[in-house]
Order: sequence, then C-alpha cells, then structure tokens
Amino acid sequence: MDNLQEKRKLHAFELGILLIFLFIISLLFYGKIILKENIFIGFSNILTSQAGLITDFLMVGGLTAGFLNSLLILLFNYFIIKYLNIELKGMALASLFTSFGFSFFGKNILNILPIYIGGIFYSMYEHIKFKDIFLPVSFATALAPFISEVAFRTNTFEFSYINGIILGIIIGFIIAPLAKKMKSFHEGYNLYNLGFTAGILGLVLNCILKAYHFEVASRKILSTQYNHILQICCTVIFMIFIIVGFYINDNSFSGYKELVKAKGLESDFIPMFGYGLTFINMGLMGFLAMLFSLTLNQSLNGPILAGIFTVVGFAAHGKTPFNTAPVLIGIILSGVTTIHNDIFTIVLSGLFGTSLAPIAGIFGPFWGIIAGWLHLTVVTNIGTLHGGLNLYNNGFSAGIVASFLLPIMRTFNERGLKRELRFLKTRKEFLGMIKKEDFE
Repeated sequence: MDNLQEKRKLHAFELGILLIFLFIISLLFYGKIILKENIFIGFSNILTSQAGLITDFLMVGGLTAGFLNSLLILLFNYFIIKYLNIELKGMALASLFTSFGFSFFGKNILNILPIYIGGIFYSMYEHIKFKDIFLPVSFATALAPFISEVAFRTNTFEFSYINGIILGIIIGFIIAPLAKKMKSFHEGYNLYNLGFTAGILGLVLNCILKAYHFEVASRKILSTQYNHILQICCTVIFMIFIIVGFYINDNSFSGYKELVKAKGLESDFIPMFGYGLTFINMGLMGFLAMLFSLTLNQSLNGPILAGIFTVVGFAAHGKTPFNTAPVLIGIILSGVTTIHNDIFTIVLSGLFGTSLAPIAGIFGPFWGIIAGWLHLTVVTNIGTLHGGLNLYNNGFSAGIVASFLLPIMRTFNERGLKRELRFLKTRKEFLGMIKKEDFE
C-alpha cells in the first residue's frame, strides 16, 4: 500500500513537470503570434553565439527562441534522466532546473552535447554506468561557453568547430574525477560543488588558451524588454510547484515547518520530507528569489532567470528560506558598504550566493551574513581567472569562501561546531536507516 502511495505521488510530481513543459510551449506560441518574432533566426543566433559571461540569450535570439532553447534543454535532460532510470531526487532536480535556468544564459542545445559525449566516453573507459556520473556531467555544462567561444568566435581558422567539439569532449571526460576530488576542499558547504570544480578547470583551460594567443573578450549583453512577461512566466511555474506539491502532500502544508529548519548540508529533501513538501519549497523559494530581484528594482532577464531557477532547483537539495535569507542579507550589506554598487551584480551574486546556505544552516545566521558579505567581494574579482567562460562563477567563488571560513568558524564558534557534529551524527544515522530499508 505504501509503495502504491509513493508511486501515486511520483506520478503527480511528474505531472507537475509536464505542466511546466506545456506552459513553456504556450509561451512559444505567444512569442510567435503576439510578438511576431522569427523563431528560426533567433534560435540560429543563440546556437552560434559566443556564450561567455554575460550573454543573455533573450537579447541574442528573442523571447521565443530563448524559450525554445530552454524547452529543448529541459526535455533533453529530463528524458536522459528517465532513460537512465535515475531517481528524481534532490540532486537530479537541482541539475534539471539549473540547466533550465542557464538555457537563457550561456547554455544551448548545441554547446552542451560534446560534454555529454565526453562523459559517455569516460564511463566506457572506466567501465561504469553513465547514470552514475550523469549528474556531475550535466553540471559540467557550466563550461559550455568554452565550446561556443572556440567554435564561433570571429577570425578563427577553418577547424574551429572541430576544435570546439574536441574541447567539450575533454571537459566531459575529466570532470567526474575532478568533482569528486574538489568536494573535500569546501566539505559540502558550497552547494555548487561543480561550480567550484568548473572554476578550477576553467582557470587551467583559460591559461592554455592564452598561451596560444586566444584571448577571450568580456561582454555584457542584457535584455530589459521582457520583464513583465517573465514575471508572469515565473509566477505561473512557481504556482504549479506549490499547487502540485500541496496536492501530493494530502492537500496540506503539514510538515513544511520542519523542512525550513533543515540545515542544508548535503540535505536531499525528497527522502527526508517527500515529493509534496519538496515541490512546495521549490515554488516558495522561486517566489522568494523573484521577490529579492524585484525588490532591488532589477528587471528579469536571462541571467536573472538562471539565478532564480538555480535557487528553485537547489530548493530540493539544501536551500530553505531560513538558511538563504542571511546570505542574501550579507550580500546586500556588502553591496551597500563597498564599491560594488551595481544592482545587477548584487542581485545576480545574491541569487547564486545562496549556494552558501549550509553555512547559515549549521553555524547560524551571523556566519551566513558574513559568508554573503565576503562572497560578493570575491565573486566580482574572480571571473577573469577563467575568462568569463565558467557560467557557475558564483559556485567557484562560494567554494573559496566556504573553505576560507570553515576553519575560522570552527575556531570562534563553539556552539556552531557542536551543531555541526550533532548534524553529522544524525545524518550518519539517517543514511544507515535508508541503507537498512534498501536491504529489507
């Protein structure tokens, strides 16, 4: 009976994702009929664009082409997850909606493919199942701009397309062993571990490119004309999350009070709280992220959508209103008290800086504020290391901030250290219970 109940909830959960697919398709018709945009020219522009920081695909190709690209990437990743029989748990959802968000900002259906091919080659080389490394490979598409930059920049020689594909395959091949090693650097206190890994790999690749006189030009291409329709789009999607989650959770919000108390350190909310409460949290976190942007008078555009939907994705794997709010406060304080007064930079850094949520969850709000304050100062100076070709630049910064703060927090915050030890003990017991259930 319990198994049938779980299957019913999973089917309802997948129905919610299907409703999001259908809503995005309706946006394509809106752009084609109302805005009268040429979807084919716009989509071609997105595919052949240099996609480094900051390239807003809504500006490059228009709203219709931008949502077509997002739909293709969402479908592509979703069907791979289903084909490989990967469980739709927290990290899978984080991967799915992070990729969806970045389909408006840096990732297109063309520049991500070589990285997946590289991942398949690695799984064959190591004689392991591709499903076991799919998630790190999907996050490795943070480096997709390297492929576009090599393949489509002007004044390059005739083999540039082939070079771009080869580079992408190399990235996909080496990313899984790198990610496993890099996690120990920040001990999981940066939720975007692949952002940190991609930053290190991007730094090395950028140095190699520079050694061969391949300089990457910085850019800042942003749209402003789609703010209202994007607000409506986000509102509908977040309401789908909440309504479907409410239905799955037996038409109630019961238990959500416990979820928001979660520390966020390696916290997969689906086995912990179920599909319903996880979906509710994703919707509410989406509204919180959008409210944060609009309160600071920042129009919605491609990069901001990437930030918002990354928050939504990781609301299934660590982020709650309680552990993200201190980080957001710290970033705002940093923006007010330092030279970093550009609203777009503050908002984007705030949305992605919530990757440091476990610090606030384990060590308390004060250290969450400190982490947010420090994150903005680091992230605004670190992009030059990888030439702006690591889309998860904030994940790179957050890894550095977390690893810097951890020994300091453990030294000066005895209470936080005790909370950390209690959490680790509880988590070990919880994982033991799950393994025991798997064998029964």
